[in-house]
Amino acid sequence: MLISRLEQLGLGVLTRSCPPELVDRVVGEAGRSEKRRRLLSARFTVYFVLAMCLFSQADYLEVFRLVKTGDKGLRSCSGVNKSSLTRARQRLGWPVMRELFRSVARPLGTDDELFHGLRVLALDGTLLAVPDSAGNNDAFGKSGSQRSPMGYPQARVVAVAECSSHALLDAAIGGFKDSERIVSDALDAHVATGTLLLADRGLWVLARWHRLRDQGTHLLWRIERRKARRVQDVLPDGSYLARIEANKHSKAAGTVKAPSALVRVIEYRVDGQADVVRLITSLTNHEQYPAEELAVLYARRWEIGLVFDEIKTHQRGRPVLRSQTPDGVRREIYAHLIVHHAARDLLDEAARLHRSTAERTSFTRALYVVRRSVISPSGFFPPRPESGTGASDSPRSAGVCCPAEDLATARA
Repeated sequence: MLISRLEQLGLGVLTRSCPPELVDRVVGEAGRSEKRRRLLSARFTVYFVLAMCLFSQADYLEVFRLVKTGDKGLRSCSGVNKSSLTRARQRLGWPVMRELFRSVARPLGTDDELFHGLRVLALDGTLLAVPDSAGNNDAFGKSGSQRSPMGYPQARVVAVAECSSHALLDAAIGGFKDSERIVSDALDAHVATGTLLLADRGLWVLARWHRLRDQGTHLLWRIERRKARRVQDVLPDGSYLARIEANKHSKAAGTVKAPSALVRVIEYRVDGQADVVRLITSLTNHEQYPAEELAVLYARRWEIGLVFDEIKTHQRGRPVLRSQTPDGVRREIYAHLIVHHAARDLLDEAARLHRSTAERTSFTRALYVVRRSVISPSGFFPPRPESGTGASDSPRSAGVCCPAEDLATARA
């Protein structure tokens, strides 16, 4: 039943998520608008880059052939080759895709999925293999030693995801040698008042704790056992308040020493494991936020691992990204994040219409619907509204389907 909803929502999924007006605005703000009329416009190039992520097994010209069926102005065009497509993508640049992702990324979960009124987010990182070119090797680096590098260069992606909907909300890209702690410093979107951020001990930094708390977000963080030893008070549910201090060597690195923080510590063991899991949280009210509930909630941090799997295994479809340059790699990664959010948005809306949950339908099948919507000749590139006709900036006026509205009308 839910798949039939996906089929109804599928038309123009990418243009529904990234309407032409939004693409044109982002391109203009990035200074990438055309000074003269081009066959391969910046708008078309954006959609072409997104389509390359959907059809990762196809070469450039095959992807162009699939996509141009949705653009009347390109169906009979000639003279487009691999070099012209490459130049179009180079003109676009990777910051356009980053800003487009930041413009479309938003939480998709409902109020019913909040934890005591807090939206639960997870912070973590993953590695993506990129082609073994000289530029990629210099920019991203490989595993192994300098004398004996191993495998492909790898880009490190650190992201924030909404646990309930698997929607990625922000992401930063670094190299293999870059620490996840440093890369994650660039992540601020949607981490604010009304959110609860889950993170692993590898991302712990006291200065980041203070910065996130200043933004209004609450934190549930796993840390090493040697930290937070200065017990202030033991609470009735077995948790306790403790003072956590900055690393005494922080000044040696030339950084300003962060002040101490009062945290609530929760310790527990997982069945079958000897190690004690130690969590710290800013939620100090043990009556409103019982320790047992927080321990169970922390397991949802692994939801972001499922998000990475959806992108790397199901969406990407190939073990190595295709871009041969560092700029191309960054552009391709942000394009993959946009496509993933569009597919998740589709699943979320279909689930709401069917009064179900997106978790009951596979992400792979949603991708099939998105791919079919791209090669459909009925609207991957909706027409640009004529100026002076009184057309509004809404997706519907631009020719983008509004599936929820259309389905509601049909059901009525």
